[in-house]
Amino acid sequence: MLVRADIMQPDSSAYLAPSRRASLLQKRRPVTSGSPYATIASLPSERRRERLSYHPPPTYQHNDWDFLRRADETGPVFVSEEQMYTDPFAQFQIVSGPQPPVNQHARRPSSLADSIRNGLTNVRSLGRRMSLSMRNKSRTTAEEKPELSEPRYPNGKDTETVLRRSDSVALQSRPRSMMQTLRSRRRPSMPILRFYNAPESELQDVAKPSYHRDRPSYYRGVTLPQRPDYPAGGAGARASAAAQNEALHHARATPLPPYRPRSDSYEEYRDSESGIGIVLDGLERSESRTPHVVRHDPANVLAPELLEHVFSFLDAMSLVESALVSKKWRDFCQSQAVWRKVFYREYAPTRSSRILGAPRTAGLGKNVAGQDYRRLYAVRKLIDKRWANGEAAAIYLNGHKDSVYCVQFDEDKIITGSRDNTIRVWDARTYQCLRKLAPPNNQREQHRVVRPDVEPSGVIPFFKMDASSMEPRSRQLPMWHQASVLCLQYDNEILVTGSSDFTAIVWSIKDNYEPMFRLTGHRAGVLDVCIDATRIITCSKDSTIKIWNRFTGTLIKTLSGHRGPVNAVQVRGNLLASASGDTMAKLWRLDTGMCIKEFHSKERGLACVEFSEDGRTIFAGGNDHVIYEYDTTNGNVRRELTGHKELVRSLHLDTANGRIISGSYDHSVKIWDSKSGTSQEDGGLKINLEGWTSSWMLAAKSNYRKIACASQDGRVVIVDFGFGITGVDLVEA
Repeated sequence: MLVRADIMQPDSSAYLAPSRRASLLQKRRPVTSGSPYATIASLPSERRRERLSYHPPPTYQHNDWDFLRRADETGPVFVSEEQMYTDPFAQFQIVSGPQPPVNQHARRPSSLADSIRNGLTNVRSLGRRMSLSMRNKSRTTAEEKPELSEPRYPNGKDTETVLRRSDSVALQSRPRSMMQTLRSRRRPSMPILRFYNAPESELQDVAKPSYHRDRPSYYRGVTLPQRPDYPAGGAGARASAAAQNEALHHARATPLPPYRPRSDSYEEYRDSESGIGIVLDGLERSESRTPHVVRHDPANVLAPELLEHVFSFLDAMSLVESALVSKKWRDFCQSQAVWRKVFYREYAPTRSSRILGAPRTAGLGKNVAGQDYRRLYAVRKLIDKRWANGEAAAIYLNGHKDSVYCVQFDEDKIITGSRDNTIRVWDARTYQCLRKLAPPNNQREQHRVVRPDVEPSGVIPFFKMDASSMEPRSRQLPMWHQASVLCLQYDNEILVTGSSDFTAIVWSIKDNYEPMFRLTGHRAGVLDVCIDATRIITCSKDSTIKIWNRFTGTLIKTLSGHRGPVNAVQVRGNLLASASGDTMAKLWRLDTGMCIKEFHSKERGLACVEFSEDGRTIFAGGNDHVIYEYDTTNGNVRRELTGHKELVRSLHLDTANGRIISGSYDHSVKIWDSKSGTSQEDGGLKINLEGWTSSWMLAAKSNYRKIACASQDGRVVIVDFGFGITGVDLVEA
């Protein structure tokens, strides 16, 4: 069986030796040891050594490339079947024999000549490589590139067609110059692959594209030169690395939806290489290629302390919803450590608003172990809801025999001062009178008091109660007030009261309300008093303000500047705010005794004043029925709260709860928003308690739960928004 050898011939110029520019010098290129043409037979016969050779000795000249043209003239060569199926290991040749002698006396060229020759050789080699790369790129077109999916050498072509095409492709080039025409064609500078004969089944595979070809093509017994597809080494390693990088990229990146071209676009363009006609509308992402996201329950991963800290940043409603996730989440959401932070974040005063040395803020509960802060939060929320809806109970304390001018209270006690020259201490839970500080044989207590019924309007109490108690026994006091008690203020240690007898008395709360000393110096009644950690400050109808030593009772300084009675004072640190009947409120520096700012009302005098805890705002009310909000930085009026119909007699600023409580001669107590609004229309007025007493409201104080009001009819009214709430005692400090 004979097989035509021309089926091994390539149909593309990629497997033919390229046309090369000749060297600058018309010299034969030296044969290197790495070249496939440097065979054992070319060695001199005098120098022999044993060597295994995988290549049969060629029978053609190294630079003779014209055998391709001669093939067209002589016709194809047939190889016998026996020659084709020869055992490849039988062709191993053992070349042995003496080696050629080495000329020991050969003349060595000079170093200058070597340098020039080596330099020219490197330049020529670089030029050949560049010309080969550029020529191949310029000549290769899209039509000449073989498709890898189809065979390059169909078996149906005859020898003449293959050789003629190969010859034409090899000779095809751009116009050459004269020097390029004269130069001979050189073999490529890269090694040419050598191959063996192969069986017919394997010869048919040669027609298919392969980047790892290991079988040669023969023509007339001569091995045809082949140029590999990948001239540079390491192609396999690069391909493996590229595949790994691509796999890693696809593993990390979100996969794109699979491309599904529409039939109409495909028929219209027939273009699968470019993006023309590709429509991505309506494509669905492959669910199987969605990147896997690792999800863990934080309750199973995080430490309990850390998870409690995370939950503490949620609000109460979010905690309730989170408790429905799982049992572990419910346990963390019900943790007292979490609810303690939630409770204090909403109800505890900010650090900037705290007063140094002030008692614990009311409504935060007792600071004891095992406190149920979740229950505390629920009770406070219910109390706040009643404030918003105006739902409160009215408790009337009966005991004074004349008008009640002043009042102050906390969680445990209520202290009142009256025109009957007495000071009474009440239990804030049972509303019973515990103690009475009065002069002996007090004539004003002999009066019979007739109190008319009250007729509330607007907000009506859902519960009303008159609290009466037995008259406490009066003990003998070393000193007392001989006239009306007009003002009072206390802290954890002392109680200071001012009277129409021109004096103020300091009482020791810790020592069962024993009087400590009397402050004398005013030439008229003491209208108001305030205290701090080291000072006692009093104001009087004599238009002066006096500063006393808290511990010794000695006079430190007298502030003069008002032209009328100083009706109210309030201290914050080194600053003092005062309100007078001369239509002005003033801001003083206590260290220097200088007035640093004045605030004017529109008309008439001011009767009350409140100083914000941050020292930036002053509230004042008076005879023009308006409550003024002054800015202490520039002296301007920020707001004017309107709604009262008579003189505004008292003010109280509840900074912790954002409320202002005002009492007026119009028999009403009003609750205002401390930050915004000016009237009931714009939301500034929250609650209007009208008719809860039968006479003037002379004083009003409040906390988170109650409002204590002093009235001219001799009654003390407690407006309780937490009355009847289960667990309300838990929030008491």
